[in-house]
Amino acid sequence: MKLLTQKEQHLCEMSTVYGWSEDIGIHALASVANSLAAEGGRCLGVGVKIMYPLCADKSRIYRTEKKIKNICKERNIEILESVIRANPMLEVPAVTINGLGSQATDCGEDADEKLKYHGGTEDGRSIVQTKWIGMDGMLQIAKAKEDELKGRFSPAFIRQILSHRQALFSDKEIEVAKAMGVSVMRQITEGGIFAALWELAKESRKGLLVDMKKILVLQETIEVCEHFRMNPYQLTSTGSFLMVTDDGEALADALVQEGIPASVIGCFTDSHDKMIKNGEDVRYLDRPAPDEIFKLYG
Repeated sequence: MKLLTQKEQHLCEMSTVYGWSEDIGIHALASVANSLAAEGGRCLGVGVKIMYPLCADKSRIYRTEKKIKNICKERNIEILESVIRANPMLEVPAVTINGLGSQATDCGEDADEKLKYHGGTEDGRSIVQTKWIGMDGMLQIAKAKEDELKGRFSPAFIRQILSHRQALFSDKEIEVAKAMGVSVMRQITEGGIFAALWELAKESRKGLLVDMKKILVLQETIEVCEHFRMNPYQLTSTGSFLMVTDDGEALADALVQEGIPASVIGCFTDSHDKMIKNGEDVRYLDRPAPDEIFKLYG
């Protein structure tokens, strides 16, 4: 959400994450901070709302709040409000983060156009993916089902999964993308990359052709998803972005040089077909389905 004044553009983003992990607030905060940064602003302050079921251990809930406060302090984000309440309608805790940001802008008739660095998706433009799909969901699963995973995978494998926590925040790749003149940045959140691609095509009113083999996904994510019978392509992916640009290879190279995994996964077309290619097979993208992470609590 945006509110444009003569001197500033005010931005607002919201994210809600469910689960028993004490880290769910960090996932919600990362989603909000990344989305604000992609819109050209910086997360200045957040409202935190933690709701929990009556059966919850309140000490865990307060540790969740403490983790949010620690990350906000590290990132110089002010906590404008923090509310913790029991909700008998819930079966698992829920953390909602409302983030506020702003961006200075020029006055004049063309001010709004200058802000629209993320607008426009002409035919043939490349779609670049950053980092790894499903990483966000994999981390949530690893914390929520840690004991079960320890019985299935080695300690080294669990440590490798948790080592990706720092990749939830995406400041560096957003800065690189802006410097490269990227026109569209969309974070892959609820519903995974399939939902994000659908929404991107809908927003642009164009078709797209994506090579499934080019989509970046961690082997750890694949193995965790196989264990829980989840589809990693429909799994929440905070920290991973879709970026649209004229020269996808140049953008991907620039990101990789900065140590950020990136891949040109497809392009826009002049039709309205949303197509996914997997070798010789081609399928049409379905409407977004519920995020696979909800299977943990179904």
